[in-house]
Amino acid sequence: MTYRALYDLKFNQRIPTIELERKFPKDKHKISRLALLELPMNVLRSVFKDRKEQFGSLLALKRSLFS
Repeated sequence: MTYRALYDLKFNQRIPTIELERKFPKDKHKISRLALLELPMNVLRSVFKDRKEQFGSLLALKRSLFS
């Protein structure tokens, strides 16, 4: 399943993360990344303080989904 489809289910149809992980167990990684997008930017920076490349990829995903 694509990030856009999961984004629609999670944010537009408001299906909780746990429900999505039960329905789509193969896409747990994508669902987890989408769940991180709900966090404020200052919290994301502190979570990814040592992993700048992962933080950058998460920001790129956020930009592509929210634009």
